[in-house]
Formats: sequence, structure tokens, C-alpha cells
Amino acid sequence: MPDAPTLDVLAAALAEHVDAARGWREGDPAGVWIASDRPVRRLGLRLEAGRAPYVWAEGLDAVLLHRPFGLWPARVPEGVGALAYHGGLDREIWTGDALPRTLGATPEAEPLRRDGQPIGTVSNLDAPVSWEELAARLAAEVGVEQGEAPGQEPVARIAVVGAMTEALVEDAAARGATVYVTGQIRKPGRAALTRTGLGVIATGQAASEWWGLRWLGAIVRQRWPGVEVVEV
Repeated sequence: MPDAPTLDVLAAALAEHVDAARGWREGDPAGVWIASDRPVRRLGLRLEAGRAPYVWAEGLDAVLLHRPFGLWPARVPEGVGALAYHGGLDREIWTGDALPRTLGATPEAEPLRRDGQPIGTVSNLDAPVSWEELAARLAAEVGVEQGEAPGQEPVARIAVVGAMTEALVEDAAARGATVYVTGQIRKPGRAALTRTGLGVIATGQAASEWWGLRWLGAIVRQRWPGVEVVEV
């Protein structure tokens, strides 16, 4: 396998992890955003483009962005390509099994759903842990912005969800979760937390997005050890 894949090859390798077909079908970035034939030896990770000039792109062969909106292709250094994953990164990385398995949990096959679409998982921890231990694992892996302990310990079953609504909290509780992990605590779901006794851990939106970017970057490193993946 070549040490320096093209942008198209990288996009094809990541497509299955972010449901790229659904992204493009729904008009959401999910692959090549700025085309380039240059072999990718140095890939940058970045949440959003920011304002031009894009000095952060100097020295890169390509960048993997979460929010590419407003990026001016004409102001990107010549030959630098861009991959972009927006909704797919939020939806698939958090609703899939990546984070639960990293935390030492095994997700159930049936996801939590909103409007019929998967948006989270309910998972059994390989061994029950204290609230403090679970929070420490999340802090080390992603970050913790806010947390509230559950009504019962130890924690054996968790929900990792890409949103927080009353219905999602109640569904997670009905399926036996005692801690609800999400990006941000939302007002519509707070009353449901009180009713159900679920604890909650919010990692912070930016932290969860960075975790998703780094997770995709790790896939690139694993498949192409010759590619340098950097945060810019």
C-alpha cells in the first residue's frame, strides 16, 4: 500500500466510517471538498476554515475539516486539497461504537433513534465502574465540561448520544442506562434527567468534534504510517 495516498483514496477509506453516501444524499459534506491530485504526505486536522488568508494550510498537502463552510478555494495554497465531514462526523462517530469501545463498553446492536434515524448507543461496560472512574476515562479521552452523578452506582450501562432531548433521555433510561454522555446538556432533556435519575456527562461540543477528527486521523495513520497527521 503506498505511503502517500491521494485525496480520493483517503476519502474512499473514510467513507464507511461516516456514512458518506447519506451525507452527499442529504447535501452535507462527506468527502472531497477541494480536489487535488497531490499525494498526501502531510494531512492537517481543523474544525473550521476561519478567515482567509489560510496560513494554517501552508506546508500541508491536504486538510480534513469538520465545517468547511465559507472556505474560499481560491485562497487555499495551490495544490492543497480538502476533505470535509460535517453531519457524518457528529452523527456516526458518536452514534457508532467508536467512543463506547474506547471507554471499555460494548454497544448493543439497536441504536437510540430520533425521527427514526440512529443518534446514539446504549452500551454495557465490560466491568461496572464508579461515577468518578467513568468521568476520568472521558476526561482523558475527550474532555469533560460538565457532569452530574447518577442516582445509583456503580455504573454498568451508559448511553452515548449525539443530542439531548426529553424523549432520548427517557429512552436511554428505559433501556437501562444510568449515565447519559453527550456533547452539551440541553434544557429540554434536563427535567427528564431528574425524573429518571440518570447522571450526565457533557464533553463540550468542540471537544467532541475534535475527538471525531482525531479518530479519523488515527484511521489514516494506521493505514498509511507514512502520512503525518497534524492538528492546525
